[in-house]
Amino acid sequence: MHLPVGANDEYPPEIIVLLSSKISSDVTIKTRLHPFFCDRVLPVQHIPINRNANRCAQSESHVREWDENCGWTKLRIFELESYDTVLYIDADCLVVKDISHLLHIDTTASKSDKSTETTKRFGLLAAAPDIFPPDKFNAGVMVIRPSKSIFDDMMSRLPFCDTSNRDSNNEIKHCKSYDGGDTGFLNSYYPNWYKDMPPYSRLSFGFNAQRFMHHCTFDKQPNYWNDGIDDLRIIHFSSSPKPWDTSPDTMKISRGVTTASELLAVEEGDQIKQSCRALESLWQTVFAQSQCYYEKELKKRQATKASSTRTLRAADTPPAKDKFSPHQMMHKRYKELRRKGYSTSQAMEKARTEYGMNQEFDPCRAVGQMFGL
Repeated sequence: MHLPVGANDEYPPEIIVLLSSKISSDVTIKTRLHPFFCDRVLPVQHIPINRNANRCAQSESHVREWDENCGWTKLRIFELESYDTVLYIDADCLVVKDISHLLHIDTTASKSDKSTETTKRFGLLAAAPDIFPPDKFNAGVMVIRPSKSIFDDMMSRLPFCDTSNRDSNNEIKHCKSYDGGDTGFLNSYYPNWYKDMPPYSRLSFGFNAQRFMHHCTFDKQPNYWNDGIDDLRIIHFSSSPKPWDTSPDTMKISRGVTTASELLAVEEGDQIKQSCRALESLWQTVFAQSQCYYEKELKKRQATKASSTRTLRAADTPPAKDKFSPHQMMHKRYKELRRKGYSTSQAMEKARTEYGMNQEFDPCRAVGQMFGL
């Protein structure tokens, strides 16, 4: 996310994690994510979908988790007006190459193309194509400029089957969703993404490369993935099962989810499973690396905290008093010098000089101080 820039201000981008209010273990999640992997965790209110109103054929979701979890809550990115630009990435995505330039995609295009509109755009700025239909965008990766008015309008046009929500022309106001999820809704809300938006609004498939393409093509023809995807930046583990629902050793489904491979012939199913292992193992590797990074950084923070605590305690502890007073130390030194053969006057003068007591020498006082008087 990129903060607004004033005349004399410029802020570096921040990595923000939106945390739905439906997540129960939010404290654990926050402490593991921040500050190790993000700049802040931002709690947002869950956007529920009326299941009764969402049962019509045109709006029903084919993925249960979209309705029950946080698929629709992502729309809250459009109300984050404290940020100038937001680069949204689904939680099931794996970034494999730098994508920070997307935060400046519209300003860069305006400078290089004089024909590009000069007015500041709000809402959707850019997205990558979906697998099907390809003239629609997938909402897993989006560049947006937040606007509370746009968000409020979206909320009034969610794809419910309530026909009472009509505009001034008595036409139904809500937006339909061809897949029953947020992607279908946003394509209905932004129907001109493919035809009318500026060219920079259409990111290449490599910015949202969905694993379904890898699963279907890689075993028989890997070049679809290796060469066909220009400049791979983000791998999107869309659909089910998710990589965290599989065993890292056997890559077996841990929740008993029915997969496409179970509906195919044995040979084809085995090929898809092998293809799945290749991509899922990449996610498992990166996840393991992140765990090691977390443990390492946690130990660093704990060591720093312990060191700071010791420093504070040391500052609060009064300094220890010397065991002997300066005069007693001088007297001890005097005896050492006498044992070495110095005369009484020589030993006294040298001891006093070493301890800075040679001014205004008073023999009577010196004798008294040697005896602690």
